[in-house]
Amino acid sequence: MKSYQKIFAAKYDSFMRNLENSLGPIRKELLGDLEGNILDVGSGTGVNFEYFSPKANVIAVEPSKFMLDKSELKLPKKANITTYNIDVTDKTLDNIVPQHSLDYIICTLVLCTIPDQKLALDKFKKWLKPSGKLIILEHIHAQKKVNRILQNMANPIWQLVGDGCNLNRDTDVFIKAAGFKLESEHYFKKGLRFYQAIFTV
Repeated sequence: MKSYQKIFAAKYDSFMRNLENSLGPIRKELLGDLEGNILDVGSGTGVNFEYFSPKANVIAVEPSKFMLDKSELKLPKKANITTYNIDVTDKTLDNIVPQHSLDYIICTLVLCTIPDQKLALDKFKKWLKPSGKLIILEHIHAQKKVNRILQNMANPIWQLVGDGCNLNRDTDVFIKAAGFKLESEHYFKKGLRFYQAIFTV
């Protein structure tokens, strides 16, 4: 498993390059002006790092050591980013992130892989300040019934190839059901269906 994770991390950026050419401006729009205490969930190979302002104090958590190693090569000199090799649902993260301490939590292409999405969302509510915001950029379930059936059929294989990624998650529905208040949302397609949103506690 670790051998595959190492290969996955090595090939991830090249595999995602075309998609990231489209998502890059969206990431910049969502992240570029943020200030304060920020948690970058599942920071992967550090795709978000270049968009964070020097005024942002970022905690970046990533469970894959191979992905984290790649991300640390991308740390901007002026950025205030601290990385941790830890899963967002790990209890020890509570010692790093105090309750009601975060201005923003960032989830970009990560909620598809977190095994216990409900637990993660519950932790987000605990960590965010009353004025804090949850910022989302995720691929989600297909809208048309036939496409959804195809996604469900393909998902077991996709999970194996994509190191735990799920094609068919109802992430937009789950966040609202967890009690977050919608501030803005936008659905769009880039091959898969994507969901861009900002929530408050």
